[in-house]
Amino acid sequence: MNGIEDERVKFFLEHQARIREWAALEDEVSKFVHRFYRSLKGDLDAALTSRRIAEDDVMSFQVGGKWPGLGLRREGWPTGNADPDVRLEWFRKSVLFPPHRSLNCGVRTKVEKYRSPFTKEAHPAFPQSNHWWPAYRNLEPPKGRYWEGDNLKEYRNYIVETILTAWKDLAPLVDEAVGHPPS
Repeated sequence: MNGIEDERVKFFLEHQARIREWAALEDEVSKFVHRFYRSLKGDLDAALTSRRIAEDDVMSFQVGGKWPGLGLRREGWPTGNADPDVRLEWFRKSVLFPPHRSLNCGVRTKVEKYRSPFTKEAHPAFPQSNHWWPAYRNLEPPKGRYWEGDNLKEYRNYIVETILTAWKDLAPLVDEAVGHPPS
């Protein structure tokens, strides 16, 4: 074998430095996307300030780690790592646009006693469940040429509205689960 017949192999050999340079951009994109999702806390704070959520005892929060997230919780709810809250969460190591089914929104709790109110009938807009999420859904990726201009604005609004809908639909079930009286 003295010659290379595969055009793809030839292309790679000719352009390998540039290909590696472009592939390395994935880490930068991942960092940008992570910052974008974290910036949504400001939108949640604005929703609370403008009284889009009428209850006075609701606060926004942000968590880091391998699965960072942000969301809303009631001051009277338990506050441990496995305790319930309404949140958006993504996988930090591979977060990209589109999120590859690693962008979840719903109620997150691993405490079994808090999971009982979450029947599929009780939350049709958040139909999925697993061991950490009694009620959630995966969010869709941005549409079109979202990297141009301010095209992420529509996607930002979609995510924030999904979190606010999750609060409206699911917070009463968390209240029931933790024995918190309705506001």
